[in-house]
Amino acid sequence: MNAQQTGPKITAREAALVVLLEVEQGYAYANLALKKMLARYNLNEADNRLTCELVYGTLRMQAAVDYLLSNLLNRPLKKLSIPIHHILRLSLYQLVYLERLPQAAIVHQAVELAKKYGHTGTVSLVNGVLRSFLRQKNTISLPDESDPYAYISITLSYPFWLAEYLLTRWSTQDTFDFCRFFNQYQGIDLRTNTLAILRNDLQIELSKAGIIAQTGIYAPESLLVQEGGNYLPPLLVQGKFIIQGQASQLAAYALNPKPGSKVIDLCAAPGGKTTHMAQLMDNKGEILAVDLHIHRLKLIEENAGRLGITIIGVLAADGRELPSKWHNFADYLLLDAPCSGLGVLGRRADARWRKQLSDIKEMAILSYQLLLAAAAYIKPGGYICYTTCTISEEENCHNIQRFLAKRQDFSLAPMTKLAGLLLNEKDKKAALSGSIQFLPQHQGIEGFYICLLQKAHIYH
Repeated sequence: MNAQQTGPKITAREAALVVLLEVEQGYAYANLALKKMLARYNLNEADNRLTCELVYGTLRMQAAVDYLLSNLLNRPLKKLSIPIHHILRLSLYQLVYLERLPQAAIVHQAVELAKKYGHTGTVSLVNGVLRSFLRQKNTISLPDESDPYAYISITLSYPFWLAEYLLTRWSTQDTFDFCRFFNQYQGIDLRTNTLAILRNDLQIELSKAGIIAQTGIYAPESLLVQEGGNYLPPLLVQGKFIIQGQASQLAAYALNPKPGSKVIDLCAAPGGKTTHMAQLMDNKGEILAVDLHIHRLKLIEENAGRLGITIIGVLAADGRELPSKWHNFADYLLLDAPCSGLGVLGRRADARWRKQLSDIKEMAILSYQLLLAAAAYIKPGGYICYTTCTISEEENCHNIQRFLAKRQDFSLAPMTKLAGLLLNEKDKKAALSGSIQFLPQHQGIEGFYICLLQKAHIYH
């Protein structure tokens, strides 16, 4: 432990266990529970990293780990107490996926945790199960690719409904590649605040702080941090960058608002795309950032203040019902619509287990309602950029088709600025047609949909 630790001592494995229990029993989000845990105990850097790896890895691969456990136990998993189940999950995850860690230490600490969170019988159970796995690990196997549904839902550890959904829409290989993408560490995406610093200069400053950042794939402000991410927070407050996904950074380029223009960001929090538009506008013009929740508007204001942006005003409102003063107001409108989030499953390890098939239909309805409402806030000749961080056609191209059928005063518009950033001709052609779907297995970034619509100057 480092000299600054003020809380009681705790091992990385117990810290991970406490977070896992909070996620299961307290319905907490893993990233928030983990942040709280690390702040409380102030672990040293090595234990900090290990705790994060154990929490996210165990949550991500829990279906695979539970499958192995069910082959090692002589009782149903549901008969285990929640703490003992998580101790076994946590320990088996390490034995299967973190081969660099000493097996004896993993088993020993699992037994110690069982003593604290269980009783004599469960201590013997934990010890016996883990030692049994070590004896049998070459004979117990996970399903292979010959059974795609079992391979995705067990070996790659995704909900079975998602395996079914994807396999009925994509090729088997595409589905495998999509799921594998989110089981790998993707690093941390940064967007350079070019109002304050050039990307190359930011790379140099990060390097001096021990942070290795390579240039992103598309956006000229984009950086990808693979190492040293735990040291980002102190630098973040300086306002020279913001954390934002690589695909998300393309939304502002698709809309391409001009300096001095009037813009509405309809579902704006936490403000990544809002501040990026302000950046492209040279901090000249007017942006109204709308969000339903007042506490989330504070995130926008905090981000704008830290980045030195002064043209953003905020409004707490339902984007489907803005006051009449905002009708025919905007030259440009960004609608980053609420969605199922199937394109960003790598951001939170527990996200895949919180989603349901019904989310797709429900979010498609809400996002369509917002899109219809957005049409009233745009001036004749103005533009709407509709984006989602998902891959479902119901929420993406189907919504656009419905909208264009209803609002014949709108049409698809070429995303010329965005097309200039893309790398292959197929993607460039899609952007110029007005609609593009990014898929991680194809473009190497999060799943993201972008469409640009223009309102007619005069409609008869």
